[in-house]
Amino acid sequence: MVMAKAKKNTQSEVLNLSLPLYLKDLKEIKSVKKLKIGPAKGSLIICSPKSVTALKKELKPQLHPYQLKKIENKAGTSLILEGKSGPIGIVIPAVEDLENIDHEGLIDESPYASTRNLVGALYLKLEAYQLESLHIHAQDLDYDEFLGGLLGIEMAYYSFKKGPQPMKLTASYLGHLPQEALKDVLDNARAIGHSVNLARYLVDVPPSEKRPEDYAHAVEKLLSKKYGMTVDIWDQKKLEKENMNCILAVGRGSAQEPRLVHLKYRPKLTKAQQLDSKGPVALVGKGITFDTGGLNLKPGQAMRLMKKDMGGSAALVGLAYWLTATKSSTPCDIYLSMAENSVGSDSFRPSDILTARNGKTIEIDNTDAEGRLVMADALCLATESKPQCVIDVATLTGAIKVGLGTDIGGLFTNNDDLAFIMQSCSQVSGDLVWRMPLMPSGRTVLNGPFSDMVNSASGFGGAISAAMFLKEFINDTPWAHLDIYGWNNGSQGAYRTSGGSGQAVQLLAQFISQL
Repeated sequence: MVMAKAKKNTQSEVLNLSLPLYLKDLKEIKSVKKLKIGPAKGSLIICSPKSVTALKKELKPQLHPYQLKKIENKAGTSLILEGKSGPIGIVIPAVEDLENIDHEGLIDESPYASTRNLVGALYLKLEAYQLESLHIHAQDLDYDEFLGGLLGIEMAYYSFKKGPQPMKLTASYLGHLPQEALKDVLDNARAIGHSVNLARYLVDVPPSEKRPEDYAHAVEKLLSKKYGMTVDIWDQKKLEKENMNCILAVGRGSAQEPRLVHLKYRPKLTKAQQLDSKGPVALVGKGITFDTGGLNLKPGQAMRLMKKDMGGSAALVGLAYWLTATKSSTPCDIYLSMAENSVGSDSFRPSDILTARNGKTIEIDNTDAEGRLVMADALCLATESKPQCVIDVATLTGAIKVGLGTDIGGLFTNNDDLAFIMQSCSQVSGDLVWRMPLMPSGRTVLNGPFSDMVNSASGFGGAISAAMFLKEFINDTPWAHLDIYGWNNGSQGAYRTSGGSGQAVQLLAQFISQL
């Protein structure tokens, strides 16, 4: 029996990235002078610790005395009480403890992150009451706390499969923020919430539905008509013409050819902004849509979640959406390097020697170290336009997870100023990274007898040697490499279930906002 040969470039129906935005139906946040709880309605109250006493007085018509005693002036707590008009969820956000700072405060939970996690978790508990409507009330919150709380609701609502019926939302605020700030906090919560959930959704999508060509066209459809954004897709012929040989090699075993997507964001700037601009920020995302390991085939358990190996590119698609939604004044060039690392008759092999875009030769030690290869060509391209800095995001190594766990990303950088800004932004956004060393010994182990370098090495310090490999392709440009996990292992905080985490989106949005 003669088997039919698999067709190349088979494109499925375009992946739909039109996600529902829960906070879209929340029309406004009303500034009030007194808390009002309507009939047959659940409530979610976010109250500053300093205002708990005042809140308890306002809740007397709804709660019994023994229930009121349960509301403590204790930061970082939450509870649900059965009120006369329905369940009342109460969150008391954490406050920064300036007297007990550890690690220079760089991994302390910020008020924004605390409120996001507490409110998201409480929202999921309130779903069990099957409420038709939910009133959100914020009392004496600062801007960042309120933003975190609204984001927690948007993140908690997300579900890849069909979730519970959404509750109709209304909201009020009692405190010092003016009405203009309340409108701004709602707009920002919508923008960052949708961006994080978009990154999560892309990771959650089955690999058969987001192969390189499909993924590239879905991104184009989503972003090409957004404010300030143009999309350019490099196909096989263009990649060959541009000497993107590493990307091409990784994608050779797949039925769909690799792609490189360039998202060029150029906002309208005033003359003053143009004079202050330091040039675009370049960002590069790893987009391995599925990683079998190639001919160095992964064992089954290690391959199980490899649909998430495009988590770096997913984070940058989320960031691109945020840029357009907020009309950020920072120009950006985003490069998504997409390939599927499959096993086929033309798969690249151990001992093959590739020539990267910058002319450096790379001998393949292991085909399962493919992410750094697709990043290498894209980093070369990103630095050619002389950006103010280059940031790459990749689910690059398991070694970083061994060292830092799943919730903290590894930060490697050749610039101390960039390191300080990135770590500060990670703490504020609750999207944590920790700086790791760029050790020269990590480069030495990549020396080989037949080429400028090999693509991997055995032994310890795998995250460092991977970062040192990438460093070969950035010239002297200020550069940061984020080695992320991109996955949430279970229900925690604002996450309903395991799945894509949207890691790095909030960090990068905070970083861009500081420029």
